[in-house]
Amino acid sequence: MRLGLVELLLVLAIGTLVFGPAVYGWVRGWLRRAKQTNREIARRRAQAQAQMRAERDAVLHRFQIVGLVLAVLMALSLVYALLLRPIDPRPQSYTAPAVATETAVRNLSGLTELSLEGYTDPSCVRVREGWVYLSVQSEAGGSAILRMREDGSSLTKVLESEGEITGFDFDPAGEIWFSVLTGKGGMICRGSYDGWGASTEKIVTQIDGEPLPCPAAVAVGADGRVYFANLSASVAGDGLENALRTELLAHTATGQVYVYDPAARTVQLVLEGVAGAAGLAFVPEENALYVSDFGQRCIWKVDADARELTAGGRDCALFAGALPGYPGALGVDDEGSLWVGYRFNRSPWLEGQAAETFQRGVALRLPYRMQTALFGVEAGSPAAQEYSSAGQLLAEVPSENGGGAAALCPVGSRLYLGGSDDAPVLGWLLY
Repeated sequence: MRLGLVELLLVLAIGTLVFGPAVYGWVRGWLRRAKQTNREIARRRAQAQAQMRAERDAVLHRFQIVGLVLAVLMALSLVYALLLRPIDPRPQSYTAPAVATETAVRNLSGLTELSLEGYTDPSCVRVREGWVYLSVQSEAGGSAILRMREDGSSLTKVLESEGEITGFDFDPAGEIWFSVLTGKGGMICRGSYDGWGASTEKIVTQIDGEPLPCPAAVAVGADGRVYFANLSASVAGDGLENALRTELLAHTATGQVYVYDPAARTVQLVLEGVAGAAGLAFVPEENALYVSDFGQRCIWKVDADARELTAGGRDCALFAGALPGYPGALGVDDEGSLWVGYRFNRSPWLEGQAAETFQRGVALRLPYRMQTALFGVEAGSPAAQEYSSAGQLLAEVPSENGGGAAALCPVGSRLYLGGSDDAPVLGWLLY
């Protein structure tokens, strides 16, 4: 039987009337359940997002607390390091010396550099019988005394030491007296060299039961007595260069000059109260001793036979003062003139704080690399100067490369200079 259009529409109408409400109810229920499910999913998603936000905020809060604690700890550490950390020596108040005003008659230039082949930082230079002797630091570690011809040829190692050789000189018999600085103190040694090898022995290792804190220079008199300078009473554990900066900042004025008599095997005090006894020079014609006072920027002159003097006191004459830099190495030429080497220029900031110990205490607590920014030698500033025997300024050697003079030795018409800081080389020029 075939259904017509009317019959088909009638069947659909009857089916709609019979099944429509049920289908509608089912669809409506399904949609309602779907909406509920979506709402539940959205609610759970919102809860999850809220929980994630809460957890994230909690983590961020913890990080903020940790960061704040670290910042406080860093601030406290910085306060301790710069303000509260114990320092030795403690800065002392002093009166800053006057500013240099004297002008040299001659300016010298034309430094000829000599190769040191694996060695650097010459700290002392002497010339004997056509040989140039110098104490240096080895790039492999330790220090040594070398010798070379005046033109730089025939470089030979004379002797070596595990510590830092800070100064040396020859006695009338040709033996080498040298000062050595170690991390626990220093000593005065004697060395013999025959052209083939060297032998050394320790001579002075302590005074009054205490180790030598910081021997910095040596000069031998015509009678063989050995004069040596002790930079200060503080043990220099980090080398002479650091000890010099420490004394400039602290200005303890505890430097001393002693004399050792090889015949009597005795040590006697010559001079005390020096704010950094950094250099010595002996004048045989006058039996006199020049002493460089690092912190006071001056040179003292005393009788070599005098004992237990005080810097600036009775029988201690001011030879040259208000120097343009901090004097270290000293040397006397054939005419009796005194040559002075400057490791650093005068520091206006430092001497402006002469009466204030707080700021210098902070500077003493600074790391070594930051301390070095307080001192230096500008190009064109004096690296060395010549003074007549009467104390008159005669000549000046400007710094050509921003380095100071850690060592010098005038001989004949030549001046040998050992550079420091940015120019750790050996060179010579005519004067």
